[in-house]
Amino acid sequence: MKLIIKYFFVYSLTFVEINGDKCEEMSKKNLSLNENLEVTALILARGGSKGIPLKNIVRLGNQTLLGRTLETINIFSRFNDVWVSTDHDLIAEEAKKYWSKIFKRSPEYAKDDTPSIVSVQEFINQTFTSPYIALIQVTSPFLRNSYLAKAFDVLKSGRECVFSVTRSFKLRWSKENERVVPLNFELSKRPRRQDWMGEFVENGMFYISSKELLFEGNFQSWDCGIVEVDKIDSLEIDDEIDLKMAELLNKMNDKNENNS
Repeated sequence: MKLIIKYFFVYSLTFVEINGDKCEEMSKKNLSLNENLEVTALILARGGSKGIPLKNIVRLGNQTLLGRTLETINIFSRFNDVWVSTDHDLIAEEAKKYWSKIFKRSPEYAKDDTPSIVSVQEFINQTFTSPYIALIQVTSPFLRNSYLAKAFDVLKSGRECVFSVTRSFKLRWSKENERVVPLNFELSKRPRRQDWMGEFVENGMFYISSKELLFEGNFQSWDCGIVEVDKIDSLEIDDEIDLKMAELLNKMNDKNENNS
């Protein structure tokens, strides 16, 4: 039966509806599994980062990025277990300070060009884990318990996966054959911000997926939900400039908390 795919938006969630029985069957199956939701938290933290050496344990305020993320996960306290997959002793030592279990990643899966999905598959192939894996990235330092709670709610509704996004109102263009063409709007119908719901962009904070989906080599499927992250919390640290921006935001957050 030919699948007819129809996209539509709601305020905080993008649904993909597939005519046919496949999604309905997957949702029913996942819903029964999720009555007692079991999720393993996993952080991939190799030691060979290039932009910022040992980026995973660089300090932001009075904590390392890894320590900051693990502390948030521990306070959330709804994961069945918490693992850090690493090939570096200093990263492992830092993770143990926050009671994380350590998975010793093999050199084969810790290269610059190793896809994250392959490293996750190595972990689940060698470790007894929960039915769902939450890949949480320390390079998104403004992870909040509220975002994780919303993600768990999405999974409990029967979704196979959920990931974090940020709403974007940028008008995008592409260059084709020496011409630039609009990608997400019509030239004759240029949208006003107040009349447009914008687009959802992955921000890399977290991806929570069923093990079956991960074994297939995917973090996402047609049966996926999203959690919208505030723009101010969506910063990803890839280089020194991002780190400086994170330091400024962190100081601003500390100041706001002290004044509240």
